[in-house]
Amino acid sequence: MFPHKKVALSVLCFVQIILAQEPIRGVVQNAETGAPIIGVNILLVGTETGTVSDVEGLFTLEKPADIEPILRLSHIAYNTMELLIDSSYTGVIQLDPAVIKGQEIEVVGVKSKTEMDVASSVDMLDIAEIEIQGARDLGSALRRVSSVKMDYSSSGKQTISIRGSNATDVAVFLDGVRLNDANTGVADLSTIDLNALEQIQVIKGGNSSLFGSGAIGGVLNMESKTAKKNSLYLNTGTGQTYDDDMDLSLGATAVLGPAGIGGRYTAKARAFGGRTITTSLFANAFGGLDLRSGRLDMRWFQLNKNLEFPSGSIDSGDSLSILSVNYRGDILGTNGWKFLAGSKDWSLNQNFFSSLNEYLSDHSRNVHISKLINWRDFEGTVQYEAEYQTFDGDKSYFNINGDPTVHHIADMERNTNALAFVTRWSADADHPNIDFINWELSYRMDQIETFQNEHYEFPLLVTEGQLIIYDVPQSRELKHVSSKRLGIHLEGRGEKTWYSIFANQGNNQRLPTLADLFRFSNTETDSLLDSLLSSEYLSTTELNLQLRISNPQTELPIDEVSLGLDVFMNGYTNKIAYRTFEGLPSIPFNEPVAEIRGVEAMVGLRMLSDRFLFSTSATFLDISSARVFPNKPEYRIVFTSELNFKWIVLSLDHVNEGEQYFFIPGIGEGLRKPRENANLNVTLRKRLLGLDWSLSYTWRNILSKDELDWTLEESLRHGFNYFEKYREIVNLKVEL
Repeated sequence: MFPHKKVALSVLCFVQIILAQEPIRGVVQNAETGAPIIGVNILLVGTETGTVSDVEGLFTLEKPADIEPILRLSHIAYNTMELLIDSSYTGVIQLDPAVIKGQEIEVVGVKSKTEMDVASSVDMLDIAEIEIQGARDLGSALRRVSSVKMDYSSSGKQTISIRGSNATDVAVFLDGVRLNDANTGVADLSTIDLNALEQIQVIKGGNSSLFGSGAIGGVLNMESKTAKKNSLYLNTGTGQTYDDDMDLSLGATAVLGPAGIGGRYTAKARAFGGRTITTSLFANAFGGLDLRSGRLDMRWFQLNKNLEFPSGSIDSGDSLSILSVNYRGDILGTNGWKFLAGSKDWSLNQNFFSSLNEYLSDHSRNVHISKLINWRDFEGTVQYEAEYQTFDGDKSYFNINGDPTVHHIADMERNTNALAFVTRWSADADHPNIDFINWELSYRMDQIETFQNEHYEFPLLVTEGQLIIYDVPQSRELKHVSSKRLGIHLEGRGEKTWYSIFANQGNNQRLPTLADLFRFSNTETDSLLDSLLSSEYLSTTELNLQLRISNPQTELPIDEVSLGLDVFMNGYTNKIAYRTFEGLPSIPFNEPVAEIRGVEAMVGLRMLSDRFLFSTSATFLDISSARVFPNKPEYRIVFTSELNFKWIVLSLDHVNEGEQYFFIPGIGEGLRKPRENANLNVTLRKRLLGLDWSLSYTWRNILSKDELDWTLEESLRHGFNYFEKYREIVNLKVEL
């Protein structure tokens, strides 16, 4: 053989080897909606090589050179599939749903804003699938989720607690941008337009390393829509309490080749008992680009919200703007990268009785970089985050003569740098009914630098023509906050069964919020009391069992039975709470020891060839101190059922909550009796004239016996909110 032929043959063999070792890349989608599927277990048949799809449904696997590559894809909510990777493989894999639309799905294995954390209990809700239930806001969308309690103010503000935690303990994200404000540490969910969202995840573990410090009560992670297919959208609804309320949402998406753009506009008006009138204008725009190396998305969200009392005594303007840029894919020939840059700008301008004005503003900028790592039996994520946050507060009022008496400004700057990693080691189970055993470890370290300044001016106290100014000394504090987590996760299947078992233990901590440290007071004493606060610590342990049985041998037409049990214990050290003193405002303090123990149980049935679904979930909490964790029911039981035909869907949910202690600053404290309520919805669906039409009629809170002629104090003491009043809602949706 001639030398040049030997060279050519050698080159050819080398190329073949390289091609044989080229990674397998793809995206997993819902076969009905085209939406990406997160948390799909992807195994290379005949090997121990596997991975999990990320938030965009993307995955990467190393392809061996010595076997025919066959992928097995499995997910609790979808039918299992095996796929041969050959010349016909396009990279897009679509799975058929295994459950009825409109029901929440309990998922094992955390889906975070980055990749995967140590296994935790997660509820995932698809917005397109819950619209048939008559949901018009986040509060109604989250109603069916176990261990979740929504709280409302008389102005319509919505806050969330998970597993008995306080709202300050729950981290809320939209497209990777944290929404919790720097002042109170709370996120107002009424500022988010449900029409702009594609998916919601409720993560119930309180020690996530990838979500960071402050998420000691859990995480609410929301993903907005992206430009992935051509569409036109119209959604309008009207409801009645005492006065009418109305919704109107318009949207469009256009995709041309690898690029896509879209946007939505939503207007909402709420009138509650002639007491408050709320008008909200939402706008969001998004664009995406499929590149050879990955996917680039940009999302923008804007809110302008106005609240007023017909008397004119109180009015406020709420503004929120969120921008995020997200890239997932390869960088410099290496895969598994994610880059995110985001910003949040929030302001609130409130006027009380024309004599008191309060202006608050909160701005943040964040950068997020993460890398997936796969090496033999190990996989994991390395993540870096940086966030810069500022807060300004301005409060002034006038005396009886109309002269300004106090002008008060608060300033805060906070710089956070964090490094986190999650590792997962797959052990060989060597058993036909065990798919994998994972040993999991996560760790995170945050460096948080906080600068605070309190400034007081007393314009009426003048000495030689000069204002008397009181300044609380400026403070700069550097904190190092860490979280750790260790877990084990076992998953497998039999001929008709699928099961999952995981246990984890870890800790996390949360710094005092600005409102904890700074009470908008004007006395040196209060500031000294506030300065005594220390960080609170969480130690948590969780055990979760999941079982799914397909086509059980019964006389009833049951397609599938789902069972779930979760036991958890959260122990807190130096938990920040509030107490009152006669004649003084509520003052924060550290509770040395506090504890929440809980049990969650779930039973679900799919029957009549997936036409009927029934589920019930129950949460029982044992709280050591109701004063530390106010407004939390001792139990919460949720029943849901859905009858789904081709053109009509009937759904019913019933919520029962136990007795709960309440504490409201300025109002008082006491016990609220157990209460229950139910929603009933009928939805007609039909495709006509090339369009998808949906018409729904909802009876919300059909068991409500509350009256709107209560005074404000009476309604607060009874735990009444306008969203729990009986309402009838008609909603029309048209989509291309």
